[in-house]
Amino acid sequence: MTEDASPEQIPTRRLNLITRKQPTIATSWVAPVVLLDGHRFSLVWGPNELTIPADRPVHVQCEMPFVRSYGSASTVLQPNQLPELEYSPPSSQWFAGEIGAPGTTKTNGTWFIWAIVGVLVIVIGTVILRVFAG
Repeated sequence: MTEDASPEQIPTRRLNLITRKQPTIATSWVAPVVLLDGHRFSLVWGPNELTIPADRPVHVQCEMPFVRSYGSASTVLQPNQLPELEYSPPSSQWFAGEIGAPGTTKTNGTWFIWAIVGVLVIVIGTVILRVFAG
């Protein structure tokens, strides 16, 4: 007599993962990915629903895929923790992203983008003044 080899049913729950799109060149055409216990899933900007195990901790890592991945941020979601997270990618590939409860994450590296814009304005303004002043 053979036994039925069906796998046990694993209890699951829904992870609500919100990805915040930043108004920068890098995030306008690159969408983030999430690794759930090492398994990679593509995300969209805004709310995403993913199925995760309900009976054990789950390692959640978000990052931005590019020539090399950047903006990595990770956390471990415990079974008793509310399954809602928010990922904020950085403004630049030289900074880390943030993951946490919705409304608690911020965009890292925004000052860097503003510094670049400020330098460009000064350089272009100086060139324009020199051309028209004399």
